[in-house]
Amino acid sequence: MSNLFMGVDALTRTLDYHLERHNVLASNIANVNTPGFRPMELVRETERAAGHQPPLIATDERHFSAAPAGGGPGEVVVREDQAVRPGADGNSVSLERESAKIAANDIRYEGAVKIVAHSLAMLRYAANDGSGQ
Repeated sequence: MSNLFMGVDALTRTLDYHLERHNVLASNIANVNTPGFRPMELVRETERAAGHQPPLIATDERHFSAAPAGGGPGEVVVREDQAVRPGADGNSVSLERESAKIAANDIRYEGAVKIVAHSLAMLRYAANDGSGQ
């Protein structure tokens, strides 16, 4: 029975990620005129793992678990976005760049919402023995 909702669970984690990313990006825009402010970015665990961090390996049975602390496949990390150089006041927020990120994030969020709605509709259809009610 738990396998029935696995796809929906993964999609709801995706929705949560995009909602949290929207909040981070909105905070960046809110601080566009704050001197010294550096924009932040939300990074998924898989992206962080691709950052050339060596995997943890237990070489002795007495070692602690090799799983990352507090980590999991759904972990996200907020870090400084260093793609833009700071201006004269030390603020490196680009309003155009952050607006484009929000627009792209919104498209991904809406796409995931449609997939979740369709998946739940298919489950409802199956639960009603194909009657569509």
